[in-house]
Amino acid sequence: MKYCAACKRVFFTEDDRCECGKRFKKKLAYDEPVELARTTGERRFDFEKCLAGAEIPYSLIDGSGYSASVGRIGGDIVLLVPLGFLKKGIDALEGSGLSERPDWYGKLELPDEPVWEEMSPGKRTAVRALSIFVFLVLIYLCVAGVDWIAGLFARLAA
Repeated sequence: MKYCAACKRVFFTEDDRCECGKRFKKKLAYDEPVELARTTGERRFDFEKCLAGAEIPYSLIDGSGYSASVGRIGGDIVLLVPLGFLKKGIDALEGSGLSERPDWYGKLELPDEPVWEEMSPGKRTAVRALSIFVFLVLIYLCVAGVDWIAGLFARLAA
């Protein structure tokens, strides 16, 4: 099994590269996001209800666009699940009649009972605080850099 981080899909091929041209990842982690299914906006809630009922963590990538004259333009919605939950997600969608089992299902070498752990509140707070600090440092460096460049121009003009 090979995983493309750009496409967020698994492949069972002998090639070194994905269809998109990127190299496959060498190390797989069970928390990597993988495309489970593509659907339209109308069926989105059926898929979400199915995954929530099966207690499968998921996220969405909305491929729809927006036009000033028309408004929202429909497009595909991609459902992503962690790699460890791919088999369980396929089983849940097949059980509810939303999709069929792919040909490569038997080749999946994943745990039968995957585990998903949310980030602890303490770790989440630490990551937020560190992100804010790094953001403020970057702003300071930009302002200081512009100030320094302006000082150089002022010296050259004098």
